[in-house]
Amino acid sequence: MKKTLVAIMTATMVLNSSLTVFAAPETMPDGTIFDAEYYAQNNPDVVAVLGTDKNVLYQHYLNFGKSEGRQAYKETPDAAVSANSVLIEAGDENYLRMGRLMSGFDYSLIPRTERVYYTEENGQWVEHREPLETPWVSDPAAVFVRSDWSGDPRYHAIKNELIQKLMEKGAGTEIEGLTLSFTQYPTSEEEFNELDQLLDNLSVDLMKSGIVDSCYLTWGSADGYIYFDTWGHEIAVDVFANCNSATTSQYDKHPEIWSYMNKSRSELYDDSDEIDDTFGSSWGF
Repeated sequence: MKKTLVAIMTATMVLNSSLTVFAAPETMPDGTIFDAEYYAQNNPDVVAVLGTDKNVLYQHYLNFGKSEGRQAYKETPDAAVSANSVLIEAGDENYLRMGRLMSGFDYSLIPRTERVYYTEENGQWVEHREPLETPWVSDPAAVFVRSDWSGDPRYHAIKNELIQKLMEKGAGTEIEGLTLSFTQYPTSEEEFNELDQLLDNLSVDLMKSGIVDSCYLTWGSADGYIYFDTWGHEIAVDVFANCNSATTSQYDKHPEIWSYMNKSRSELYDDSDEIDDTFGSSWGF
């Protein structure tokens, strides 16, 4: 595709004079940050063939541009390696989404505005829908704050123990629900949310560094009991890594994660092994 565009550009190197002016980089519906104006100005070969429509340019970036090394927006100081060598880039939240999806937990980027449930009436299942006072978002990145936690000793304690487990089991081994020995005692919701941010950022860092193909780190009760709205109990880290639990239909409906996978669709999924993906949606995942 790129060679074709370059060949065409030998005949015409004129930018479309009707280039639409767009604002600063914006977050597209799939969660990727994209600046159509910047992309057009820096890829005249693409514009010569496809024009300047924002959506068309974005589709080119997804289908060809990213793999060809084209930038979606002008790099800023944020897209740099920090003093602690954690690379923070726009779009990192999609690693988090990928880790959840590959662990078998579906999600949606569209807030839910109603509750759906079923009752059995006269031998038939009847669907009921009730509006929610506050829309519910199942996107794992909805409250995610990308930041550098590499200066936190807890970050390294969890990371080192997980790497040790991977070394014991073998690189690439699927880990599903393994509980680490690292424990904490959050005494408030704020403290718990802080720990969540630590785990989410560590999950992203582990995937970006290539230590694991996919990763979902979460907190579970260390003593086996379930607590609701209470604090001060002991929690431990549960690990889901290198999992391949997403169905083909789930994978196909989440294009925002495609470019973050280390393997092709055919390597990851076998349609003959497809399971019923209505399970996840019926439970609200």
